[in-house]
Parts: sequence; structure tokens; C-alpha cells
Amino acid sequence: MPDSALQPWIIRLRAAVGPDPLAGIDPETFADENGNRRAVDRPLLAWLLHLTSPPTKDTGLDLILWQALANDTPIDIELAGHGPLQDANAPSRGEAAIEVWTERELAAIQALWTLGVQRHEPELTRRAETAARWCVQELQPDNATAHPWAVNAFVSLAAQGDFEADLYAQTLVHNAQVGTSRPGRFASIVLLASLKSLEMS
Repeated sequence: MPDSALQPWIIRLRAAVGPDPLAGIDPETFADENGNRRAVDRPLLAWLLHLTSPPTKDTGLDLILWQALANDTPIDIELAGHGPLQDANAPSRGEAAIEVWTERELAAIQALWTLGVQRHEPELTRRAETAARWCVQELQPDNATAHPWAVNAFVSLAAQGDFEADLYAQTLVHNAQVGTSRPGRFASIVLLASLKSLEMS
């Protein structure tokens, strides 16, 4: 993908992330501004900090993919189809609130897109993008929390001329800044991970 197509978004994300959001962070004790910790925090931070992430009992697809990123381990997921990643690999839409399901789907998309770039496996980024296209058509970005997962995949689609994906990415970033004009502590880290992956592409 031409660097010029991504550059405006790279600049925008650098501005949104601000000064190093990883400064002074310990993955073992990290919590967001509300004191919350999620299972995915550890592998996400491990990948950003070039550490490994210990095994976990959580079987969510988002966590599996972020663990694979952090530990550089193989992944065994279903890549066929054009719908959400979770439906093919860990059907759970009926078992979770829409906000929880959406956040995990977007987190999985972000991880899979990053895996494709990091491992030079374009079929992974393509599958992440088909799931992202499904989200654009079927899910309002404000169904998720204020955590802007998968901005990298939507920005990649936008760079390919998908105007709706560009609006989706803009909404995710905007929602992360509502009320404070700055992304929250965890949102900044999620955006940083998207930024790093786009810079690698």
C-alpha cells in the first residue's frame, strides 16, 4: 500500500496518541483510568513493549490473537468467509452483550491485521479487512466502548478508497475522546498499537 495513502492517518494517530503513553507502565499492574483491567491488556502491552505474555485460561479470539502477536506463536483460526471473525472461530454473539461482543470482535480484527503485516502474510490482513467491512455494514461504532480497536484495519480500507471505512475509523477515534478531548489511558494504548502496525505496513 502506498505510504502516501496512509500518511494522513498516521499523522492523525500520532497527534491523538500524544507523548509516549507507555511511559512508566508495568504490564503486570496496569489498569486504566477507572482501575479496570482486561485479559487482553497483558498481551497488548507485551507486544508494544517487546515482552512475552504468560498463558491464560481465557479462550476469547481477541486474546488468542494478541497472545500470538506478543509471543510470536502460530495461530490456528478459520479464515474462510466474509463475516465476523468470532462467528467462524468462537461463536458467542448470543452469550455476550453487544458492547462486549463488538469490542472483542474489533480487538480480534486489530490483532489479525497486525499479524498479517508483522508476518508478511497478506491473507491475514485481507481476512481482517473482510471482517472490518462487515462491521461497517452491520455494527454502529458507538455500540462499542470508548476503546478504539481496529482503527488500523479501517484505515487500510480507507486508503483503498472505502469512504465508509474512513468515517468508521474517524468515529472510533472521536468516541475515544468524547468528554475529555483526549483518548483515555487505555484508549491511547489501543491507538498506539494501531499506529505501530500502520507504520510497519
